[in-house]
Amino acid sequence: TVFSVAVSAFGKYIAAGGSKVYLIDKDSGTLLWNYSTVYGGVISVAISADGEYITASGGSNNKIYLFDKDSNTPLWSYQTGSIVWSVAISADGEYIAAGSFDSYVYLFDNASSTPLWSYETGSIVYSVSISADGEYITAGSYNNDNKVYFFDKDSSTPLWSYTTGDIVYSVAISADGEYIAVGSGDNKVYLF
Repeated sequence: TVFSVAVSAFGKYIAAGGSKVYLIDKDSGTLLWNYSTVYGGVISVAISADGEYITASGGSNNKIYLFDKDSNTPLWSYQTGSIVWSVAISADGEYIAAGSFDSYVYLFDNASSTPLWSYETGSIVYSVSISADGEYITAGSYNNDNKVYFFDKDSSTPLWSYTTGDIVYSVAISADGEYIAVGSGDNKVYLF
């Protein structure tokens, strides 16, 4: 089973998450490397525009991983309080966002496994997205509040939030951070 795929900006590299994290060279179809997260599979993967950095969530081992494209040894990993549903990475690979079943949105820089900040939503965070420059992060939650959250990278306090009519399954942000699209269980697509 493959749960998630991501492609670098010019299509050179493909990252996939399933029973393992996989990095594939598009031109040759060659598997460059894979990494086993021990158990639980890989729910979400993201790759920087140049393909230099890959981030992944480790399923039921509750970890976030960051890899360099040249090695299947993680640069770092971070243990959350529960399953990590979604990861996102800025175009240059400097910033990594994650959303977890433990109700937190996390922001990291690629130099450290210590979060720059985390924010507790009070509800499961099912989806995250980050602008190309890493300046803005959006997250969607479900279970208790069904909200969309919008953050500036410099603060864990949301700039704003909006309550939808049902579970927020998916969020996406434009490269410049100007627009946010949201898919919700109330059969609506929202644009902010």
